[in-house]
Amino acid sequence: MRPLSLFNVQRLARIFVVGMLLMSTMTASGQTVAEELMADPNRAAGSFYALLIGKMPKDTPAPMGKKPFYINHYGCPGSYYREIESIYKEPYAVFAKADSLGKLTKLGQEVKLRLDLLCRDSKDRIGELTTKGAQQIRELTRQMVQRFPDMFTPNGYYSCRSIVQNNCLLSLEEAMVQLSSMVQPAQLRNTASHREDRFMDPQDKVLEAMRWDSLTLAHYNRFLALNTGNARLMESLFTDQNFLIEQTDPEVLSRQLIVLAGSIQHTDLAGSVTLYDLFTPTEIQSHWKKLNAKYYIQYGACKLNGGTQPFMQRSTLRNMIHMGDSIQRRPNPVVHLRFTNESVVMALACLMELNDCGLQTDNLDALGDMGWITYRIAPIGGSIMMIHYRSEVGDPDVLVKVLLNGEEARLPIESDCAPYYHWEDVKRYYLRKLYRYENIRLNKEAMK
Repeated sequence: MRPLSLFNVQRLARIFVVGMLLMSTMTASGQTVAEELMADPNRAAGSFYALLIGKMPKDTPAPMGKKPFYINHYGCPGSYYREIESIYKEPYAVFAKADSLGKLTKLGQEVKLRLDLLCRDSKDRIGELTTKGAQQIRELTRQMVQRFPDMFTPNGYYSCRSIVQNNCLLSLEEAMVQLSSMVQPAQLRNTASHREDRFMDPQDKVLEAMRWDSLTLAHYNRFLALNTGNARLMESLFTDQNFLIEQTDPEVLSRQLIVLAGSIQHTDLAGSVTLYDLFTPTEIQSHWKKLNAKYYIQYGACKLNGGTQPFMQRSTLRNMIHMGDSIQRRPNPVVHLRFTNESVVMALACLMELNDCGLQTDNLDALGDMGWITYRIAPIGGSIMMIHYRSEVGDPDVLVKVLLNGEEARLPIESDCAPYYHWEDVKRYYLRKLYRYENIRLNKEAMK
């Protein structure tokens, strides 16, 4: 087998520079999405982007005398193999058949070899945590322990829970191994059962039915049509476009290829195999926009379907409030580590209105301009941590700080000590928000 072409950094960088002239979507940090994609094309994977583990973030000093005593953590799993086998097999099958009939270009033949590598690498490993994922979770846990040393002492209590999902269970295990190696002795308690689903992966048939109503679907389909252009890519891979149309939908195949491109970053093939060189910068951004809009409709406060999808996580938020109250008189530190899927963390961030996550709009094309960006909200390895502070047991003025993916987050609440917020203000704001939703929903159901 001849060697595969590797990612030509200089060539792709030149292409990106040209593409940058056409892109202007701004992020909250002042960079354009195009600039962020240029710096790391893997961000086009959206919520399947692997959170980069860099230098430990610096914390704003807590108000005088306040120390952390409780951490409530909801985390995504570490890097893992895709959970649907067809994501790997279906595109390879199209290329294999085209090759057998002599319908592939030279580049198409090379891509077939790359897809074969991806299929063999992922065989019988669907949903498994990768080596990178294990390292990622251990490093994140290490940073958490070093960042909050007052919380991780032999007299602390650590409760670790996971939903019944392979990558989450393995992430929980890696976190516990790392924690137990740094805190000795450690009072560890771990559980994983479907009983956890009620607040770690809740379902709501009413909200699910509203997610893709006819109006939303029609609007999204128009948005897709305006951001679709696969002719150049398909012509670079296949010599017979009629064959391609007979075998598959070019839009579906293009989407499968970009999904696989974003999946490679999580595996040992990263750095030696790529699929991003098949796409122009404009095409990469277009695919990201479509994926970003899809996730916004499903988990964000999208006006098209009523803006209520984040309330799927209302029981999760209620549980966070309940635990925040019940833990206040515990004399020793308590840490709750919860591992769930990315969609739960994303919807919870939207429900809590962290940073720009609470955005309400029907303009799918401007989501990036407004700061609603999936890879910033709930990437692989991402998390929401609510940290409670007090001066002593029974302190009437408990403060909380929320970290989104390790960074101090803004809450939609006034505070005289931000990024710290008074617990009573936080609790009042969220309980009122949940009450208003439940009241409106109850009235609607009563009118049926």
